[in-house]
Amino acid sequence: NEYTMIFETNGGNQILPIRQNFASIVYIDDPVKEGYTFLGWFFDQTFDTPFSVEGVLAIEPEDSLTIYASWQVNQYTITFDTDGGSAVTSLTQDYATSITAPADPTKTGYTFDGWNETVPATMPAGNLTLTATWTINQYTITFDTDGGSAVTSITQDYATVITAPADPTKTG
Repeated sequence: NEYTMIFETNGGNQILPIRQNFASIVYIDDPVKEGYTFLGWFFDQTFDTPFSVEGVLAIEPEDSLTIYASWQVNQYTITFDTDGGSAVTSLTQDYATSITAPADPTKTGYTFDGWNETVPATMPAGNLTLTATWTINQYTITFDTDGGSAVTSITQDYATVITAPADPTKTG
């Protein structure tokens, strides 16, 4: 007898039904589903009774047989390269789950501008490394000459070499 085999991929790529003889060998390519690992084919939606895709069609369905794909969600990691800033813990989560962005890192003398890419709202289907971007801070040195001649303030980037101003003068 010949039977129609129907493949319920549960969100995977479509596999068209095939006609198969009873007691014949069945060869089926594994389906693909983004963010998931294929675990196998099953005779039931509760995934209790496995169907060997390279085995023999060993049951006689009335007219057609539906087999069901089972999946395991993959986990992926987002790594944060702070480019010399404070450490930010990597996030490892299931595919498509909501992501809570980490607290901003800090770096002495710099202001955090964000990551080179936006932290995604949900875990993507692949590992990701995000790198911190920074703006160097500028600082101002003012001089109180206690009644002496004025000395111009110095404004410079953090950690740059400062040239001392001329000494102030004061009468008497």
